[in-house]
Amino acid sequence: MGTQAGIQGRDVVTLDTFSAQEIRAVTARARELKAGGFGTPLAGRSLAMVFFDPSLRTRASFAIAFGSLGGTVIDLVAGRDLWPLEMREGAVMDSVADEHVRDAARVLSEYADVIAIRALARGGDWAQARRDTVIVSFQKHATAPIFNMESVLDHPCQAWGDALTLEEALGEPKGKKIALVWCYHPKARPLAVPHGVGVMATTLGMNLSVARPPGYDFDPHVERTMSRAATASGGSVRFVEDMAEAVRDADVVYAASWGSLDLHASPEDERALRDRYRDRRVTRELMAGTREARFMHAMPIRRNVEADDAVVDAPGSLVIEQAANRLHVQRALFQEVLGV
Repeated sequence: MGTQAGIQGRDVVTLDTFSAQEIRAVTARARELKAGGFGTPLAGRSLAMVFFDPSLRTRASFAIAFGSLGGTVIDLVAGRDLWPLEMREGAVMDSVADEHVRDAARVLSEYADVIAIRALARGGDWAQARRDTVIVSFQKHATAPIFNMESVLDHPCQAWGDALTLEEALGEPKGKKIALVWCYHPKARPLAVPHGVGVMATTLGMNLSVARPPGYDFDPHVERTMSRAATASGGSVRFVEDMAEAVRDADVVYAASWGSLDLHASPEDERALRDRYRDRRVTRELMAGTREARFMHAMPIRRNVEADDAVVDAPGSLVIEQAANRLHVQRALFQEVLGV
């Protein structure tokens, strides 16, 4: 193989813990694997996937990526395969939980070479939810590397796959303009994908415009991270309300939806606010204001709600390539982290 990322033994939990050089080295290895094949370097290795929330692309791409490299995969679903877990340190376990996360994480570390966790927010106060308690607790107590399959704050493998897709579609992403636009969704969606995309784009030196209606800001810490990343990379980041302004002369339009942090603990109020913006979707007319931009979305996508069929199925749409590239990036990441 060519360039090595030098991330052996690292957790893949938040993208902001990786440099632009490390991100690019992994995407370079993913392109090599796509072009040249990969063999079975993970024969005898094992991956334990633990899902607290549903998944299609992430579950399938993680399992197939690891298995295609020769490894063994076990898929565990909370509420079906796991004892109820206690996350609090020093808890007197006389209630619902049968097992403490410190024991579950340590035992899985004895069985598996990698542990992957998917655990989204459960509502309530954002200050509490943003602690990402489930994945942080596994990370604290496990001795095997932890992969984040989407948490409250980040979805690093999605963003890494998006970086590969951008490189293939645009060449060098640095200096290109990407518009991340909030679109209406019938549900309050997680912030992990938009957070990850924002950090990825600014780390790689892109000029990022985020279009969101009032009340739909990012987590303040993530916004500061994006600003620092843009300064370091020579990129830029700005937040606007108007979708047309954000996409003007864009090379990429990335549609996403996320809930209001201010109303995270008040779902009915959040729904009432979100319903004011039912007309915010990506249309062919909106795309006409771009620089023949490519369209991206992490999926699943609500067609004709978040974006029109004419956009999702247009020749410039990259949604299927994004999903496919998850597989290739995860093959590269598994090999880099396990040092093979």
